[in-house]
Amino acid sequence: MHAGEWWNADVNHLLEEAERIGSEINISDANTINGQPGDLFPCSKAGTYKIPVQHGKTYLLRIINAGLSNDLFFSVAGHNLTVVGTDGHYTKPFTVKHIMIAPGQTMDALLEANRADGGRYYMAARTFATHPDIEVNNSTATAIVEYMNDTPARGPPAFPANLPGVNDIDSATAYTAQLRSLSSKDHPVDV
Repeated sequence: MHAGEWWNADVNHLLEEAERIGSEINISDANTINGQPGDLFPCSKAGTYKIPVQHGKTYLLRIINAGLSNDLFFSVAGHNLTVVGTDGHYTKPFTVKHIMIAPGQTMDALLEANRADGGRYYMAARTFATHPDIEVNNSTATAIVEYMNDTPARGPPAFPANLPGVNDIDSATAYTAQLRSLSSKDHPVDV
């Protein structure tokens, strides 16, 4: 799953202009999940990415921040994520309501499809920024987790109540503080 950014312009021209005048790249027009901003944006309502799941199964989400400049919070409504790896390395598993992922970083997280009532749930990605005076893209990208059962899900998906705000440093710090290697007494990592 790729979280990223979208510009309503040629990205190469944006980069060339930033290099020419020595400035930052203009902020993106939208965040994306698998190339789409999601159904909160009329332009991609029909192309919103959907993942079909079955109750009782566990799914590995390989989440990649393919964006250029934004750290992102990522969450799935009504579900926890168990982080088991980052950047190609296993971690001591830990369970969270959201992750924070930097540009170019990868996360491996387990999603347990444990909602007995089925339904539809948004996956959402939102920018995380620490400096209040720097303008950032504050859009929220969405994709949908859909339980597949005998009765098709109806109505709008649930939105993640636990998706942190754009400048929630405490949530970002609490998340990153949980990242640990698999090192143990029996398997030490000598540096």
